[in-house]
Amino acid sequence: MKILGVTLENIKSYEDRTEVPLQEGVTAILGENGSGKSTIQEAIGFALFDSLPFNNSEFVREGASSGTVEVTLELDEREDGQQYRVTRSAGYSKYGVARYDSQNYEWVDQDIDSKKSLVQWLCSKFDLEDGDELSKLWESCVGVPQTRFLSDFAQTARNRQKTFDELLGIDAYEDSWNVLKGVPDEIGAERQRVREDIRELTGEVQSLPKEREDKKKLEEEVERIAGEIESARSELSEVEDRYGELDEIRKRIEELETEIQQKEQAIEAKEDSLGDAKKELEAARQAVDKCEAAREGYEEYTEAKERQDDLEEEVAELNELREVQQELDGERGRLQTRKETLQEQVEKYEQAKEKIEEHREDKERYEELDDRISDLEADRETVERLRGEIDSIDADAREDLAELRRTVQTIEEIEREAAEVADAGDIRDRISDVKGELASLKSEASDLRERLDRLRDADADAPCPTCGKPLEGEHRTETIEEREERLEGVQSERQDLEEELSEVQDKLEEAERVEKRVAQLDMHRNRAEKLREVLGDLAEERDETRDKIASLSEGIEKIPDLKDERDSLEEAKDAFQTAKVQAEEYADAPDDLVDVEESIGSVDAEMAQLDEEIAAFGDVEDELEGVKATLRENEDDYQQFERNRQTADKLEAREETVAEIEQESADLRDEHEQLNEDLENVKESFDEDEFESLSEEIEELRGRINTLNGMMGAKEDELEGVAAEVEELEEKLAEREEKVDTLRELAADQQFATWVRDNVRAAGPKMRNVITDRIGTRADTIFRSIRGRKAEQLEWTSDYDIVVVDADVRKSFSTLSGGEKMAAALAVRLAILEQISGLGIAFLDEPTANLDEDKKANLVGQLNRLDAFDQLTVISHDSTFDSMTDYSITIEKPDQTSEVMSD
Repeated sequence: MKILGVTLENIKSYEDRTEVPLQEGVTAILGENGSGKSTIQEAIGFALFDSLPFNNSEFVREGASSGTVEVTLELDEREDGQQYRVTRSAGYSKYGVARYDSQNYEWVDQDIDSKKSLVQWLCSKFDLEDGDELSKLWESCVGVPQTRFLSDFAQTARNRQKTFDELLGIDAYEDSWNVLKGVPDEIGAERQRVREDIRELTGEVQSLPKEREDKKKLEEEVERIAGEIESARSELSEVEDRYGELDEIRKRIEELETEIQQKEQAIEAKEDSLGDAKKELEAARQAVDKCEAAREGYEEYTEAKERQDDLEEEVAELNELREVQQELDGERGRLQTRKETLQEQVEKYEQAKEKIEEHREDKERYEELDDRISDLEADRETVERLRGEIDSIDADAREDLAELRRTVQTIEEIEREAAEVADAGDIRDRISDVKGELASLKSEASDLRERLDRLRDADADAPCPTCGKPLEGEHRTETIEEREERLEGVQSERQDLEEELSEVQDKLEEAERVEKRVAQLDMHRNRAEKLREVLGDLAEERDETRDKIASLSEGIEKIPDLKDERDSLEEAKDAFQTAKVQAEEYADAPDDLVDVEESIGSVDAEMAQLDEEIAAFGDVEDELEGVKATLRENEDDYQQFERNRQTADKLEAREETVAEIEQESADLRDEHEQLNEDLENVKESFDEDEFESLSEEIEELRGRINTLNGMMGAKEDELEGVAAEVEELEEKLAEREEKVDTLRELAADQQFATWVRDNVRAAGPKMRNVITDRIGTRADTIFRSIRGRKAEQLEWTSDYDIVVVDADVRKSFSTLSGGEKMAAALAVRLAILEQISGLGIAFLDEPTANLDEDKKANLVGQLNRLDAFDQLTVISHDSTFDSMTDYSITIEKPDQTSEVMSD
């Protein structure tokens, strides 16, 4: 994995979109304290590892509502790597991942739109299980904050074990032991439950043999009854077949008797129909005679009726023309009245136009004056508002001036304290040196006491425990006195150093207080500068406002004169408005007058045309009266013909109907005779006694079968219950056998679980020893390289304490000097990174604190030799790194905004 670049916008001291490119190998990010170097590391931890050492709101630049971080990285997903761009915002929820498509030269969105989906994506790419592992990897390994770089090693043994067990995965053994704590007991409890189940099942299956015998007997009884039912059904089938044959004959006799009765009824009905048909035939013959007698009058009536229809249509058309003539006459009268009205409106329209032109100039001057007066009255309100604004500006200026004075006073106090109090960094260095000297003196005092004890206990002429020569009495006494004198000197030196340490620590407390205040100097100075700018802006704004008031006041004084002139023109304005309304009201009158005159001419032409059409109808009304007289003369003959015509037309059909009915009546008599013959023949083949006997036998057989079915149903129900009981008992027998097998398996499982739990817990300390030994060996190599002293040796103990051995002196981490602590912590941190981080990247924040130039150079050389890392980024305020690394970035902070000045 490689990080190609970081882009920040409105993040802490970064305002505009700022891009920070990163390279392979060792990169130095340089800048003064507070310039924004560490923000770059924090941004990467925020975007890629969901880690931030403070609230999101504190990560956003002051004055901005939100900020955004973009990290471009390359993952080894294929031969040439795959680039991704991860985006995350602080202050509002915005998340995104895009993949670079190298073929189309574009970024392709990966549909990541929530924190949960982003963290899941990152975990999958970094081969981690969840978000907790993601943040822990950053905070404890890849990007350890400056505040934790040394403090993790300075903890108590218990807290160190908690910190590094979690980092190195050793806590998993203790967690597993706790998780497995109840497993053997649970298995034992399960064994007891299984034993009880077996005991209960054994009692329940005792009755299984008897139930099996009962089931067998019931199966045999059901089979016997089934045989009897089958035999009875076979006999019933034979009897039912013969009964069916006789029943079919009986039904045929009933059918023939019914058909004979129906034929007799049909013959009777047909004879009645024949009588009716003959009567209707006679009526038709009489109707034919009556039609012939009235035919001549009927024809004259019909001819006159047709002529009447034509004449009535002509008369109706004539009447329509007369109605149109009346409508046109009325329309012409209305148009004439409308013409006279329009002539009056045209005259009023011309008069209104003259008045409009007469008063136009006065009306326009009135409107001009009215608009001017409105504007000036609005200016008067503006002046009142501006005067209020001046009061507000004066109040703000007074408050800002008071705050400026307080700020300047604070700056002077801080500068005075800074000049009077020693530098906190120098004091800290002195405290570290004093503690180191005290630890060395303590070790020396212990060594002296041990040697004195050996000298005092040694026999005469024994070899000297120090130099190995024979121990003479005088030499022994001198040696003891020298050691006692040195021991007193050591104790005196320790007392002096302890007194100095107490004094220096008191000074450090005051110096740190002043140091915190000095750190706020830039903020106070910036605040003072901003207040001066604000006061200048307020003064400028006040002058501009006063100028506006003066300019507006000149016009406001003219309002009374302008109102007088406007009021003198009000009558002319009203006359103009009245004339305008009248002109608008009659504006259409001239055109309407022309239209009405044209309409009158058109109506006159239509009336002339109608007169000609009415004259063309002649005496059609007289002719219609003659036709009506003819109709009255022949109406009786017409009515007689119409009454008898339909009946007369049916004569031929009724003659045919009489002939058909006579033939059908003869056919029915023949069929009746044949049915009687068939009935006599069928009756000869039917035996009534046999039919009754078969019916009784069928009833008897069906009753027997029903009885047997009832017996069989009862036995089957009994068999079903016994079979279910047998099946249930057999299932319980099988269940008991399974329980027995399970009991054996649980015994083995309980023994195995106890063995596993005991061994898991024992493996934790062993793995801690293996891992600390391996990491300690690698850290020792790095430590010697950084320190440049082969005689020194570093050990990382099983309780995670760092011990430096120099000759015969063993110094724990708490007794090391500042430079020794930093070199030792760096060595162990880098060894841990090589061991557990598979990402190939690391960030070191101010790793050179308390290191001299040679050790800084040694550190850079060692970093370049770390093959496990593709990319190491060192963040430091020390500009000497610029010449030690192949690639460096300088961050500066002019005007409170961080910028990338060089790379």
